[in-house]
Amino acid sequence: MENELPIYNDPDYGIEFIVDVNKFEFREKANPENCFGIKDMIDLGEDGYSFSYFDKSTRRDLYITPPQFVTLAPQDMARKYNKAVEEVLLLSDFELMVDQQALSRRIKNGQLPTVEIGGHIFYAEARLDLLRPKDDFSTMGISFEDLDYYFVESKDSYAFPYDPKTHSIAERDWEKILEYPKDLIFVEIPQVRILDPVGWNRKWGWGETEGLKETGLRLEFKAETIPWNKTGIDELIAENRLKHPIKNADNEKMSAPKKNKGRKI
Repeated sequence: MENELPIYNDPDYGIEFIVDVNKFEFREKANPENCFGIKDMIDLGEDGYSFSYFDKSTRRDLYITPPQFVTLAPQDMARKYNKAVEEVLLLSDFELMVDQQALSRRIKNGQLPTVEIGGHIFYAEARLDLLRPKDDFSTMGISFEDLDYYFVESKDSYAFPYDPKTHSIAERDWEKILEYPKDLIFVEIPQVRILDPVGWNRKWGWGETEGLKETGLRLEFKAETIPWNKTGIDELIAENRLKHPIKNADNEKMSAPKKNKGRKI
């Protein structure tokens, strides 16, 4: 419950914030809608965090600098990561929140993250802007630039039609499709910055570990297959059937019923 969560009382301004480890955010106790998550804060490393807070009474921006979560809520961090409190107190937020073995394999050993799509393995290479299919040299793979067209902002993911035979984004004349494509599947995968955050940082000249607390670090992913009836394609098929009537078993055209003249429906 909310009142059981730890409270951080800022020593400079006396403002109280609820410390929520599950969401990694600070919520103002007097106004819980005023919250600050990992994305909103400057990471100061072992010195904690910093975020700008607008004080309505003085109409000034105040800079709040809370310590690390392991300092403010060691019991909650221990429960979240299934560790003893004594162990948590010896670690930094970064050491606890970011998989250190995966980090070593990615940076020291150069291991690329993989994502399984439709039963096939792809290597995620942010620096090359590419999802490269394993053991398939007939194609360069899937470009993240092309996947931008299928980006779902609310979920930080790409959702797109996929051709398992060509290991590529499916190409169809979607304005003429009249039924679910039997040879294709519809899949969803995380966006490039989540798939390969280290490669993303290298591409843009940032520190290799920049933002890893926010994105996390994994080396293996699996695409979620979305049923066609959950993709929104039904509406498109219905519209296409109105424009392109199909034939039934008696070889008669199927089309939308005609409205009677002079009669409102």
